[in-house]
Amino acid sequence: MSSRFIVGIDLGTTNCAVGYVDTASPESRIESLPIPQLVEPGRVAERAALPSFLYLAGEHDVRPGELALPWVSDQDFAVGEFA
Repeated sequence: MSSRFIVGIDLGTTNCAVGYVDTASPESRIESLPIPQLVEPGRVAERAALPSFLYLAGEHDVRPGELALPWVSDQDFAVGEFA
């Protein structure tokens, strides 16, 4: 049995990206997988790449909850575009 999707991950020093091919599609095109990330305080959006940056928020840098993500609400850091 073969897999339906072929996935490739680029873990770059500046950006990370994910691509895939749906082998069930007659076109078999390489598609970019959008990566949800914090793009500004309190706002999550999908982007084609995840910048390889880490923002460690200080005590007075952002208001409570502004670094929250849909899957984790209590963090004091951010990765990606906002970082």
